[in-house]
Amino acid sequence: MRRGRIGAAAAGFNRQQKSAVERDLASALHSLMTGQGLQRQLVDRLGSSRDELVQMPQSPENQAAVLAVLGWGSRETTRVALARQAQPAGSRAPGASEEELNRLMQLVSATLSSLTVEAETLKLGQAVARSQLPQALAALCDALFPPGLRCCGGRSGGAGSSSASSDASVTGSGSGGPAIGSAGLRTRLDVLVSVLVLAALLWKVDGQRVPELVEQLSGSGLVERTAAALLRAQEAECGQQPQQRSSSSSSSRNSSGNSTATCLGGWFRTSRYAKLLWMTYGSLTMHMATVCAPAIPPRTWAMPEVAQGVAGDIPLCRKALSGPALQLWVGRTLVAETHRCLAEAEVEVQVQAKQQHDPAGAGAGAGGSLASARPVGSPAAADASRQQLPPPPQQRQQQWYGLPEGLRHGILPMLRGHSNAADLLMDVCELAGVLWEFTVSGPQLPRLAQPPQKAHFTNHPASQAAVMNVLCGAATPEEAAAVAAAEAQLLPLLHPPSYTALQVFEMTHTALAAAVQHAPAEAVSVNAPSLLARLAMELPPRQAAARLPGLWRTLSRVLPRLASGGTGPQTDDIPNSLASFQGPFWRNIGLSRSETVRPLLYYMSMLLQLQLQLQVPASTSVAAAASGTASSAAAVAAAAAAAGGPAPAFSLRCALAGGLLPAIEALLRRLVFRTAAEATTGHSGAAAFLDAAHQASYVVNILLRISGVWPAILAHGPPRQVAALVRTMGKALRVVGDTFAALRQRPQMLATATQLLKPLRGSDKGQTFLFSGLATLLEQALVMTDQSLLVRGLEDLDCSTEAAEVAAEHSKLKLFVINDAIAVDAFAVDRAWVAAVGGCPAAGTAAATQQQALAAWSLQQWAPEMMRQASRDGRTNDVCSIYVVSLLRNVVQLGFWQKRPGAHLARLNRAGAAAPAVSPPAAAAAAAGGWRHFLLHDLDAVGWMEHMLGQAAADRSKEHLSEAPLKMQLGLFLHAAVSLEGAAGATGCASAGASGAAADADGGSGSTGSAAQGQLQEAGDSVGSSSSSSSSSDRSGTSRQQEQHARLLQHMRRLAARMGDNWVSAVELAGGLAQQLQAAGSTAVPTGGAASAATGVASLTSLLSAVESGKDRLLAYGGVPLPPCAGQTAAVLAEAGLALCGYPGCSSLEGDSEAELMATPGQHQKGGGGRIKTCSRCGVVRYCCGACQLQHWSTGGHKEACAGAAGGSRGGAGGGGKVAKAGK
Repeated sequence: MRRGRIGAAAAGFNRQQKSAVERDLASALHSLMTGQGLQRQLVDRLGSSRDELVQMPQSPENQAAVLAVLGWGSRETTRVALARQAQPAGSRAPGASEEELNRLMQLVSATLSSLTVEAETLKLGQAVARSQLPQALAALCDALFPPGLRCCGGRSGGAGSSSASSDASVTGSGSGGPAIGSAGLRTRLDVLVSVLVLAALLWKVDGQRVPELVEQLSGSGLVERTAAALLRAQEAECGQQPQQRSSSSSSSRNSSGNSTATCLGGWFRTSRYAKLLWMTYGSLTMHMATVCAPAIPPRTWAMPEVAQGVAGDIPLCRKALSGPALQLWVGRTLVAETHRCLAEAEVEVQVQAKQQHDPAGAGAGAGGSLASARPVGSPAAADASRQQLPPPPQQRQQQWYGLPEGLRHGILPMLRGHSNAADLLMDVCELAGVLWEFTVSGPQLPRLAQPPQKAHFTNHPASQAAVMNVLCGAATPEEAAAVAAAEAQLLPLLHPPSYTALQVFEMTHTALAAAVQHAPAEAVSVNAPSLLARLAMELPPRQAAARLPGLWRTLSRVLPRLASGGTGPQTDDIPNSLASFQGPFWRNIGLSRSETVRPLLYYMSMLLQLQLQLQVPASTSVAAAASGTASSAAAVAAAAAAAGGPAPAFSLRCALAGGLLPAIEALLRRLVFRTAAEATTGHSGAAAFLDAAHQASYVVNILLRISGVWPAILAHGPPRQVAALVRTMGKALRVVGDTFAALRQRPQMLATATQLLKPLRGSDKGQTFLFSGLATLLEQALVMTDQSLLVRGLEDLDCSTEAAEVAAEHSKLKLFVINDAIAVDAFAVDRAWVAAVGGCPAAGTAAATQQQALAAWSLQQWAPEMMRQASRDGRTNDVCSIYVVSLLRNVVQLGFWQKRPGAHLARLNRAGAAAPAVSPPAAAAAAAGGWRHFLLHDLDAVGWMEHMLGQAAADRSKEHLSEAPLKMQLGLFLHAAVSLEGAAGATGCASAGASGAAADADGGSGSTGSAAQGQLQEAGDSVGSSSSSSSSSDRSGTSRQQEQHARLLQHMRRLAARMGDNWVSAVELAGGLAQQLQAAGSTAVPTGGAASAATGVASLTSLLSAVESGKDRLLAYGGVPLPPCAGQTAAVLAEAGLALCGYPGCSSLEGDSEAELMATPGQHQKGGGGRIKTCSRCGVVRYCCGACQLQHWSTGGHKEACAGAAGGSRGGAGGGGKVAKAGK
């Protein structure tokens, strides 16, 4: 008895604690459960309690009551609205009143608002699925916006005029529909937006979706019906519109682009729900497209892991987004906002022109408000003027795609956080990109030069192997038929009735081109360019060829923006402090910026490999494609043809002409420069840097490595752009490596930053991947320059059988060792494609000479930093030191080239085979000496290898022991290189008739053309003189190199003892070779020195045979490319017109290009300007900033080398690159 009284008292206390709105909900639920409707007073109280409903506790009881009330209110509102429609126009008969309908709509709107604050969407989805609410809401949208809707006594269809009738099949519009007042239309639109907000919440993916709810949402067509309702609202002419026609259009347009005199325009201007409309559609579309960036296309290229849990829902999601009304509404909005952006930009240009002619009165014109929205000095204007690219295509929109004339000045209000119409258009492009990326595909599979990674097309109806073969043009007739049959079943479902794939491409490209030209520099787009790149590969060849030049120009303008945080409102509801380093654009995606842009980079990489299969002359193909871009792209092809080599692929030509290389350089500089300075200031700054470094590594690996176009870029790219990009990538590697080293000194900060990135699928491997990416690019360049010389050498052979045998053997070799080692998903860069795209120009041509020079420049810029990081970070596996070993092994082989033919002939003679007439030319011999000088003196490879072998000898782990053979081989090669330098010095004092020296002095015809041979000879002469003086200085001045050799040999002996007898013998042979050459260098008798050198050369041949695997036979037929040396560097910089900072250790990444860093104000709009410093004493060396000047003077050596300093001479300044802050 007592327990019962206590329970009753507690229940009464709980009832007393409930708020008034909760008590009203309980009463409403009781009435509905007993089969009664809601009383008018209860409807009014709940409809006016929106804020109380939102703020009340979200308990299961309250949620059930809200759902019940919302379901009843939706159905009752639908009933009343239909009854209103059934009444004859002007009838005064008793029936449903507008007042009653408004009360019910307020109830629906209030209860919808309370549901949108629900945090646990999974439980809400389960409750909604049980209540059958989606069907009720879909019927409500149809009832509130019936066909033939009129506002304020207006006539239906006026806004669309003649074009509105073409959309009647989609919207169901007609004449004689119901008329509503201004307040009624506003309330209807508010309810519609509330329905959209709830739908976006229900489609949200929180790990999983409710299957029953997905079926209801898709089957009810809720999203499609909301879009149809918006279209009907647009087409309903307001009774106030005739009055507006008589007034000036310039005074009746507001910032939203809508007429302020219409009810719809007034709602867009003043309603807070109007501000939510576009953002809600964006959120809804992103949720339905499985929260991926870019969205998963119908022809599934790849299924991201984040979408694996909801993969079964994709067909229903795609069906819900493929409705014609939604497609038409998004297309209308995109076209309207494109026109609005272009019109605003045109007015701004007029205002700027007027300001130049009449500065005093320019602000008081018709375009004053537009000019104030984005001033002349805004970042967007500066970005547009700096790029100096042609205007976007179809500025006047030759086709309006059925857009009513009344909507051509814009549809949406200016959203919070957007500065102008172009900024808003960028946001519209993103939503259209998500929608059409998810629902639209071209009519065919792309045709690529090499099979993509296996992760692509895993879910295609045909077998993956057959699809891969079709992609690269290697399919059998049976495979092609099977893929065609699967495509025939798949493709009819892809295209919505509204637009074809070509129309989608045209609308999106026109909008995106306009947006990137006029939007602020921080505005970002990812999904729209992804859509365009994919559709270009899926269009028929002629359609794709006509659009590639303009597309690459647009993509190149999009690319640098990927380093920005984006525009939009700042909010504080982002968990894990994501907003602090992601930016407003990226935080809504749910992935790190590096992972978000990776699919776009893959699309662009494959677009570079696109095979159009069109037999169009290279000089005219671009001209036939698009006017305004023919001259630049055709010039690339014409230059290649004039050089006598193969022209690069068409898509690559378009990319080079469209500015791809400056875009990549600008992106890398922005990514690293903006984040490295703040990396050690806190956890958010460190996380931002880690993600930026990872994104930079993706740019290098995906765009340049996987595409296989880097050797072709070296050969055919504009020298200034290529040289600047090479310099930037080297600086980026240095800054990234040093910043990572600084973060490792703060392990707690680094660990916290890594944890911040983990839920976003970010990574802390940016340094690792960037280091590996540059190593692969160097390998590709070295291999293809060697292959070019080999092909020329084989063409000069008299024996075609021998040439065919050598060529077949060469084709079987796996020369991309580093590229294959880091390959993901068994993907390997195809060497045949690298050659076909223009990466193997004919030796002796201008393209081949440029490729050799820029490849040497790349090695000169990157190798020292890679060696430094491998020595510092290699033991912790932050970088892979074995990649540097492999690269140096390729370099040292170039220094042995003149000895290869003799060794090969000796083996052939011993085998009794016919020996071809192989004789190294003098230019190649001199170039080989240049490579040895670069390796031994510029890189100090012996000292570096001594350090690395010392670490390996002290480390007995299995992992390091597995790398020991390659390190040992490089150590033996370096010993041989030093020995060869000693032999050359000894034979220089003797007669030229000794064996080995005769080959060096032979001036026979080589494998290079006359022009290239002259440059090789000049470079070799400059290096030979410095090499001779350096060797003499080493012999008479110090014993440092001998000490390094002794330590190197000691470490190799320790390692060889653990590796086997063969390695012990090779090391002892190397030791004997060193003793022979030491004796040759110390003898006082010239002939004795020559004899000892000849013996040393024989030992060298034996040593090379002991550690080589037969590849020297192939090298014997080739030649030696241009070596990195002071003369060659000066030639590269002169050809490129590139000025470098005088401090060799400069790591400044300020500005978008290395070419701008040292530009004077008269050369570029964005040059170094007042930051450039000149040494006040010598007046020769210039610096990008005072910091570099001070650093060079204090620790860089310019204080001692400056020609103007005390004790210095102007001629001994040590080159034009060493100067500092003198005179201070």
